[in-house]
Amino acid sequence: MTLRSTPAPAQPDSLAEGPDLSTVRPGEVVALRALNGPRWLAAYRALLDLGAVPLLLDAEVPDEEARRWLVRAGGGRLLSATGPGFELSGVESAPAGTAGTVLLCSSGTTGAPKLVRRTLASLQAEGGRHVRFADLTAQDHVVLALPMWHAYALGWVHTCLAAGCRLTSTGPTDLGRVVELLNAGATVLPLVPTTAALLAARAARTLRPGHRLRLAMVGAGAVTDELDDRFRAAFGIGLARDYGSTETGSLFSAPADLPAGCVGEPLAGVQFRVLDEQGRPVPPGTPGVLEVRLDDDTEWRNTGDRVRWQPPDGLFILGRQTRAVRRGDRWISPDEIEEVLRAHPDVLEARVAAVSRPGRPAPALHATVVNLRGVHADTRTIQRHAGAALAAHKVPDRVIPVGSLERGPSGKLRAPQRLKPADPADLMAAAQAYKRSELLFTLHRLGLLAALATEPADAPTLAARLDLDPHTCEQLLRAAQDTGLVRVATDEEAAEADLAEACAVIALEEQLSRSWVTREQLTEVGRDGLHGRAFDRKGPDEDLRRAYTAAMHSPGADRRSRLGLRLAGYQGGSLLEITCGSGRYLTAADTTEGRLVRVGALAGGDPAPTGDLPDLGQTFDLVVVCNAIHLAGPGADLPRLAGLLAPGGRLLIDDVFLDAPGGVPGDVRLDWLTHGGLSWPTEEATIAGLARAGVAVRRVVHVGKPTSTLIVADADGPEAGR
Repeated sequence: MTLRSTPAPAQPDSLAEGPDLSTVRPGEVVALRALNGPRWLAAYRALLDLGAVPLLLDAEVPDEEARRWLVRAGGGRLLSATGPGFELSGVESAPAGTAGTVLLCSSGTTGAPKLVRRTLASLQAEGGRHVRFADLTAQDHVVLALPMWHAYALGWVHTCLAAGCRLTSTGPTDLGRVVELLNAGATVLPLVPTTAALLAARAARTLRPGHRLRLAMVGAGAVTDELDDRFRAAFGIGLARDYGSTETGSLFSAPADLPAGCVGEPLAGVQFRVLDEQGRPVPPGTPGVLEVRLDDDTEWRNTGDRVRWQPPDGLFILGRQTRAVRRGDRWISPDEIEEVLRAHPDVLEARVAAVSRPGRPAPALHATVVNLRGVHADTRTIQRHAGAALAAHKVPDRVIPVGSLERGPSGKLRAPQRLKPADPADLMAAAQAYKRSELLFTLHRLGLLAALATEPADAPTLAARLDLDPHTCEQLLRAAQDTGLVRVATDEEAAEADLAEACAVIALEEQLSRSWVTREQLTEVGRDGLHGRAFDRKGPDEDLRRAYTAAMHSPGADRRSRLGLRLAGYQGGSLLEITCGSGRYLTAADTTEGRLVRVGALAGGDPAPTGDLPDLGQTFDLVVVCNAIHLAGPGADLPRLAGLLAPGGRLLIDDVFLDAPGGVPGDVRLDWLTHGGLSWPTEEATIAGLARAGVAVRRVVHVGKPTSTLIVADADGPEAGR
C-alpha cells in the first residue's frame, strides 16, 4: 500500500531519497532506526510500499536493544541510517508479520517493554480525524518537534500525508530551529508538555511579531493552567489538547481555553462510554473507567483511564485506572495529587506512587518531586501546600526530593522499570574489575606512568631507573599491557602527550577508593539516605582536598573558564562565582568587581551553608556556577540564581551532566551519592528548571572528554533582579 502526499517542488524537506530495499519481502519485519527528518519519512514510506512491517525504534537504541525488539516481533532485519545512506543488516528472514501493519515500542504503564501493532488503516483513519479537527489544508506547514517513531508523532505524520501539506521534522531538543520555522510561516505545531514549556521560554525572546501559528496541540500529557498561560503569553494562542493511546491513536481533541485536564469531545469515528467498577454506565459528572470503540470495531476497548464526562466542556482525564490507589473506601488519583504538587512554585515535576507497608492495611503515598531549590531544600512548604489543597487522605505521607525524573521520548514520565541481575559473566567481570584500577594506582605510585610519559622504555630499564625489583616490575608491566593500561611503543614514537591532568585524576580516584567511594559508604547511604551521611558529618581530609583541587582546577579547566567567559559575552562588570573550588572564573576574568562564594566540603576555606546565600546586597552582570550545580546550597537554588541577575545579566553554568553527548560515565552517580550532590544531574532537567525559574537558556556548549557542559542563560521572567 502506498502513502501519498502532494508537496510542492519548492519544499525539499518533505522528500528524500529512500534506501535500497530490493531484498525486503512483503510481511518481513524491518526495524527502522534513524533520526527525525525527511530520510526517516522516505524510509518509512518505502517500507510500507513494499508491504513490509516497519518496527519503529528510538534513533538512539543500541544494536543489542534493537535485536531484543526484533526477537519480540518474531524476527526481522534492522534498517539504520549510516552517514548519508542506510544500512540493512541482519540475516534475511521469513515474513513474520502482516502487510499493512506497523509495530510501535512501548513501556506501557508498568515499565515492561511491549510491542503494539497498529494497522495502516487505523493510522490513516487517525490522520483523517486530525485533518477534520484541525481543518488542515495543503497550504498548512506542520512542524513536528517530536520523535517520529512515537505513536502521537506518527499520527501527525499520517495527518500531513492525508492533507498533502508540508511537514518539517526537527530534533525534539532543537527549539531554536522550531522558532526559526515559526518565524518563517509554519502554521501548526504538535507538542508534548515539556517541549511546550521550554519553547514558551525561548519564544518569549526570539519569536517575531506576525507569525502564522494558528494551532499548537499538546498530546502525551496534561496541560496545566500555568503552562497554558505561559504559552499564550509567548505565542498569543492557547494550547489545544489531544488524548489517545499507543494502541488506538488519537481519540479526543479539545480547542484551547478549556479547563486543565479537559480533552474535549470525541473525534470522528470514536464512540465512548464511562463505566463504574461493576461495568455499568455512570451519569455525566461521575468518575468512571473510559471504554472506546473505533470506526467499525465490534468490541469495546478498556483504555485503563479514569475519567469524568462533564458537558459542555467534555472529557476530563483523572488518571490511570492501574495507578489509582484505594485507601479504605476511597479511590485516590495520583495524577490529581501530582497536579497539585506541580502548582507549588518550587516544584518542577512530581510523581506520586503507593508504597505497601508491612502490617498496615492502607498503602503510604510517596511523592517524588524535582525541587527548584535543590534536593537538600526543605520540603515542608510543599507538604503544607498539599495539605491546603487536598483532602487529608490524599496528602502524601512523604515528599522525597530528587534531581530529575526520567522521561521517555514523548516527554511522558517513564514508569519505574522492573530490573533483574545482569548475566553471571558480567557480574563476575565487574567483581574483578577493581584489580585493573588497583594496578593503575600502583603504576602511578611507583612513578612508572610518569617515567613512560617522559620516554618509552622497557621493564629492565624502568626497574633500574626507579630502583624497583626487576622481576616484579616486569610482571606489573605485563599485567598492565594485558589490561590495556600500557601499550607497545613503535620505533618512531617519542614521549607521549603530557599526562599531568590524567595523573591528577588518578591521584584523586586513588584517594576516593580508600575513603568515600567504598562499599561501606555506599551501603550506608543505601540504608540511611543522603541526609546525615558520613562525608557531611566528618568531611574530607587535607590530602583529599589537595587531590580534588589538582584534578578539578587543571590547565584544561582554566582554558574552559576563559571559553565560558567569552560565550557569556563578559567584558567587565560585576561577577559572582559560586564554586566548590578556588574561584578560577574570577581569576580568568581578572576583575575588581568580583565576589566568591564557596560551597561544599571540598571547597576549603569557609564554605557557604547548605541553605540560602547570605545577603550580598547587589545583583550581578554575570553569575557563574562552577562545579556547584549538583551540590547542596545556593548553586542548586535556581530561583535564587535568577534573583541574583541584574537587568540584562547572564548566568553561566560549568559542570558535567549525565545526559551530555558522550558525557561522563554513569558511575559518577556513586561520587554524587557518597561525597557530592544529586541536584540537577541532567542537562534536560536543568534547562527545564531554569525555564520554570524565569531563566532562558541561550546556548549549550560541550567541550573536552569526558564532556563538560557550558550553559549560558539570561533572565527571562519576574524572578530576575529580585
